[in-house]
Amino acid sequence: MKVEIVRELENYLDKLVNDYQSLKEENEKLWQELEDAQAKIEKLEEEKSRLEELLEEQQKSLNRMVERLQNLLSSTSELPADQEMMWGGNQADG
Repeated sequence: MKVEIVRELENYLDKLVNDYQSLKEENEKLWQELEDAQAKIEKLEEEKSRLEELLEEQQKSLNRMVERLQNLLSSTSELPADQEMMWGGNQADG
């Protein structure tokens, strides 16, 4: 009877050790996945920041181009009458 109890305890202990090893391996795998996910998040945040900066630069560039175009249009609308006729005449010929 005592031998049976000892064997049961040994079996139970073996099962606990195996379960522990399994859980430890799963835990290590999950930690690695978490670290990989965190690294990916950091990389994506850096990429997002870079793209936001690029977008801001492009918006500024477009705004400068629009300003130049508006200035050009306003300066051509302020041409003297004889220059307007010249421009109009060229457009009709062209």
